[in-house]
Amino acid sequence: PYRRQRQMCIRDSYMPKLQQNYTIGIKLPWTLNSEENWNRTHRLGGKLYIVMGIAMILMSFIDSLLGSEAAAWIILSVITIGAIIPAAYSFYLYKKGI
Repeated sequence: PYRRQRQMCIRDSYMPKLQQNYTIGIKLPWTLNSEENWNRTHRLGGKLYIVMGIAMILMSFIDSLLGSEAAAWIILSVITIGAIIPAAYSFYLYKKGI
C-alpha cells in the first residue's frame, strides 16, 4: 500500500549522485549553469525528499485520526515545502556566486 512512498525514498536517495543534465533532477537556470550549485542543491534535495517520503508514509497512518481532508492539506503542504526549499537554496547559492 505504501509503494509510491517507498519508491520516492529509494529514488531520491540517488539524487546527490546525479550528474548535471537537462532530463532528471532539479532543473533551474542557475543549477544548470553551475555544477557546484547542481551538486549542492541535489544533495539537499535528496535528503529532503527522503524525509518527505517518510512523512507521506506516516500521513497515511495518521489519515484515520485527522480525517482525509486534513491529511490531504498536510500532504499538499509537505509537497509545496519540498518544492520551495531546494529552489530557494539553489537561488541563494546562485546569488552567493556558486
